[in-house]
Amino acid sequence: MVRLRPIFALAGTLALNAMFWTVALATAPGPWPPVHVAAEFLSTTALLVMSTNLMLATRAKPFEDFFGGLDKVFTSHRLNGLTAVALLSTHFLVMPESVGWVPSKLVGYPTLTFLVIAVVIAIAPRAPWRRLVSLRYQDWKLSHRTQGLLVAAGVTHSLLAHPLVLGLPIMRVWVYGVAALGLTAYVFRETVQPMLLQRHHYRVGRPVHVGRDILEIPLEPERDAIAHVAGQFAFVRFEGGPTSEQHPFTISSGPAGGRLRFSVKASGDYTRALQRCLAADSGALVEGPYGRFDFRTGGPHQLWIAGGIGITPFLAFLSTIDDESDVRLIWTVRSATDAIYLDEIERAVARHPRAGFTLHSSDTAGHLLLADVDVRRTEELSVFICGPVSMRNAFIAELRAMGVRRSQIHYEEFSLR
Repeated sequence: MVRLRPIFALAGTLALNAMFWTVALATAPGPWPPVHVAAEFLSTTALLVMSTNLMLATRAKPFEDFFGGLDKVFTSHRLNGLTAVALLSTHFLVMPESVGWVPSKLVGYPTLTFLVIAVVIAIAPRAPWRRLVSLRYQDWKLSHRTQGLLVAAGVTHSLLAHPLVLGLPIMRVWVYGVAALGLTAYVFRETVQPMLLQRHHYRVGRPVHVGRDILEIPLEPERDAIAHVAGQFAFVRFEGGPTSEQHPFTISSGPAGGRLRFSVKASGDYTRALQRCLAADSGALVEGPYGRFDFRTGGPHQLWIAGGIGITPFLAFLSTIDDESDVRLIWTVRSATDAIYLDEIERAVARHPRAGFTLHSSDTAGHLLLADVDVRRTEELSVFICGPVSMRNAFIAELRAMGVRRSQIHYEEFSLR
């Protein structure tokens, strides 16, 4: 049910807006042109979900608590953006064309155009054509930072168009009130929040290339360390990095000792440059921790499935299990040479009598099929998956066919873009 909360939240916004419109129209003298009502319902809903997105972008802890993880907050953010484009596009098609030139057009059409561009940029990392178009992380992030301006433009367009909303007191308070909250959150995020966020100061140890494209980065706390649990991630700004932007990385070390370790795969411009330029003894600012990928929420009998660099949260898991933990870890890699943490995993598993481990190399054994794995007690099984989206979806389909309930399968969107 946690994974459905972004959909429930969006549906709740639509339902609330429909309820306010129903009450407002029922308590005010008409007649109300049905076409205008429909068009303004679409535009006000779009403004509401865009304003909600500005609040979600603050990454406030109550949002993470409500949605069940920051990844679900980002999923809701993405869903809202796509919905807003669809609603506004339909609004412009439904609304009767104004005669002559009106000021609202000067704002409305450019706002829709820029919103479409912003959403295209936002979904680019997940689009089928993502490998054909290079998109730097800082460009992707900049597109999100302009959303407050789009909401302000949407409010301006609405006021210039003299909509029905202005003549309905309930709707004025509801729509423009939520928009004001969103814009306040946007101004707060861009001005005050950076000064209030608790960022922990760390010092980079000796970065080590543990694989052909994996850089292991140890961090030592300079003062107070973050208090994290195994499986969480943090936003890190490396002073010796290629840019001043902060990026999310999974913590691949356990919570004991205060030290952190990140295992960073060269998968984009920033991470590739980071592997070349990061030097020992440089500073790092760490914000967090975030995430709810926690094996302690599962049952006593667990199956962990990792794909490639998706092993990182499980490395942290292994450092915290006890002798009673009945877990089995399966790590699928392209070739045995990619199993860079094999020794560490085998040492950890050897210390726990009820833990098991299987390494699957696809170049020699083909793609992993869970039907070939001895998965028992599926009615009691808790499954934790981390890896590429295509791999994760394939394993979920197999597990469901084997009788594992969806509520027993846990994963996080470790790619927040």
